[in-house]
Amino acid sequence: MKKTCFTISLILISLGFSQAQKSDAQTFQEIYSQALSEQQGFKWLTELCGLGPRFAGSEQATESVLYFKEVLDSLGFETKLQEVKVPRWVRGPQERAWMLEGETAREMSVTALGGSIATPEGGLRGKIVEINSFEQLDSLNLEGKIAFFNIKMDPTYISTGYAYGSAVKQRWAGAMEAGKRGAIGVVIRSLSSSINKYPHTGSMAYAPEIERIPAAALSTYDAELLSKTLRKNPDVQVKLDMACEWQDSVYSYNLMADFKGTERPNEIIVVSGHIDSWELGTGAHDDGAGAMHAFECLYLLKSMGFQPKRTIRLVWYMNEEFGLNGARVYAKAAKSTEEERHVIAIESDGGGFTPKGLSIDANQDMVDLLKGYRNLFEPYGIYQFSKGGSGADVGQLKAEDIVLIGLRPDSHRYFEVHHSALDNINAVNAREFTMGSATLAALIWIMDRDNICVNCDS
Repeated sequence: MKKTCFTISLILISLGFSQAQKSDAQTFQEIYSQALSEQQGFKWLTELCGLGPRFAGSEQATESVLYFKEVLDSLGFETKLQEVKVPRWVRGPQERAWMLEGETAREMSVTALGGSIATPEGGLRGKIVEINSFEQLDSLNLEGKIAFFNIKMDPTYISTGYAYGSAVKQRWAGAMEAGKRGAIGVVIRSLSSSINKYPHTGSMAYAPEIERIPAAALSTYDAELLSKTLRKNPDVQVKLDMACEWQDSVYSYNLMADFKGTERPNEIIVVSGHIDSWELGTGAHDDGAGAMHAFECLYLLKSMGFQPKRTIRLVWYMNEEFGLNGARVYAKAAKSTEEERHVIAIESDGGGFTPKGLSIDANQDMVDLLKGYRNLFEPYGIYQFSKGGSGADVGQLKAEDIVLIGLRPDSHRYFEVHHSALDNINAVNAREFTMGSATLAALIWIMDRDNICVNCDS
């Protein structure tokens, strides 16, 4: 008979048996104490960033996977590589932009958007048209001009993730919308929550029926300056010179490592992050932090002598940034086998900042159940247990009988570094990062102990 396995947990949590609560609190303290004392995950994150950027399809991406497979092997985990075909786009040897006023040329900080075509040889030059909302497009003449999308991340949103979501359309759809109206190129305001001179990249898209035009992102500092200059002189032009190109797709890998369960080894708890990164920085927050949260979580549980009932599986997905190829390959394989059943899938892809809570993609009964653990997490600053999205990668596993969870760190500073050269190990605080690893280890320990899952065998 199938049923939702909540009974034991609900009794312990809702009645609050003092001895059970004391024991759980002590275990949590041990997990957090060991993590914060060793900070082993931060050491591995430093090693990872030292290997260089990990853009999908690059040699560094594959070499990073192979390097840490050996590390995981040395710790006694059962590892496996899963082949993934990924697109190969190369930024090129130069990307430059200038603001032109008469004979005066001022160079601006710029970067190509991921997937953009190159400019013509010698660069692209045109008059600029500023766009502050997509509603403006139909009233503007873009024929033969360069579209300048200057849509700010709304600072009034408390969640910078919402602010990002409200502004990101200019990045992925800007070239399509401008191209269909005759524009010869597009530059966008970087999706950053602060004013700085570092441009932020990210993926963009073209439509088959619309002529492709070069697309780039200006730093927020230069976007502000260009906008101010345009108000004084509408005849300002921009010159853009980029040599990016598409190459043939290549093969890389997802990395998996199992900590085998003792009672239900065929039931899988995934803890995961994506290993690829953009190549302007070294992907310390996006998503080296998430990948190492998952690794350190596994390491903590094993090194402290815990014996999981179900198999805990680390998954490092390849190519989240440019199409979710790795997650799709993993999910297809997981859904096609009858030998395993995924019951919980957890993702960390919000950076290595101080964790604040969990976002739970499950029915309300499950959300309410997990909220019952909040008193154990609150001493560590973890208090937000909410129904919502989990993550782009684990979202590929979505089904009625699997609980999806996303770690939610403090987001205020994340988009200052996201997809830019600032995303390097110097932007990560070791203690803040380690709190994320410990939180995932404590969560998995208690969910596994209490057999939390949907429609499990009684």
